[in-house]
Amino acid sequence: MNLEQSNPLVTVYIPTFNRVKLLKRAVDSVRKQTYKNLEIIIVDDCSKDKTVEIIKEMDDARITLHCNEKNLGMSGNWNRCVSLANGR
Repeated sequence: MNLEQSNPLVTVYIPTFNRVKLLKRAVDSVRKQTYKNLEIIIVDDCSKDKTVEIIKEMDDARITLHCNEKNLGMSGNWNRCVSLANGR
């Protein structure tokens, strides 16, 4: 078994819209996990709060932020998250 098989990349995706307080808590929870081979994909669905600013302040190379150009709604935003995933 090679390293990639024993330690596969896992994608955690977090769709969000105007939920900055809950988003911070969710991201912090993922970052505290003992499994480290993670990518954290956050897709913002045109939030009007400080979502983008808060995520940009987080210093973690595993986090990628994508901002929708128009509001896709819950299902559309979820599907965009899934389409961006590289891991399992």
